[in-house]
Amino acid sequence: MRGDFAGSLKAFENVTAIARDQPPADEAVYHIGLVYAHPQNAKRDRKKAIVSFSRIISCFPESPWAEQARIWVSVLSEAEASKQEIERSKQIIETSNQEIERSRQEMEKSKLDAEKSRLELEKARQMIERSRQVDMEIEQKRRERGR
Repeated sequence: MRGDFAGSLKAFENVTAIARDQPPADEAVYHIGLVYAHPQNAKRDRKKAIVSFSRIISCFPESPWAEQARIWVSVLSEAEASKQEIERSKQIIETSNQEIERSRQEMEKSKLDAEKSRLELEKARQMIERSRQVDMEIEQKRRERGR
C-alpha cells in the first residue's frame, strides 16, 4: 500500500521460506504475485506474477487463494498475449513502413528515369526535326541548282 514493493516482496519471500509448503505460504505466494502484477511497481513482471499464481494453483489447490490465482493467471495471460500481439503488429507495421519507403524510393527513381527518358526523347525529336530541316534545305538547294 505504501509503494515499498521491494520490501513487500522480501517480507513475503521470508514467509514462504519459513512456512515452506504450509499456510501461510499460500497467501504469501499470492501476495508475491500481486507485487509482481501491480501496475505501480516499476519492476512489474507479468511472467513472474503468473509463475507465482500458478504455484498457488499447483502447490496449494485447496487454498482459499487458489481460485483468485486462477483468475489472475487468466487475466495476466491474456494481457501477455495481447502485449505479444501488439509487438507482432508493431513489427508488421515497421516492416510495412520500410516496404512503403522502399517503394517510394523506387517510384521516385522511376519518375527520374521517366523524366530522363522524356528529355532524351525530346532531344531525339529535336534532332530528327533538325535533320528534316537540313534535308529540306539540301533538297531545296538541289532544286535551285537544277534549274
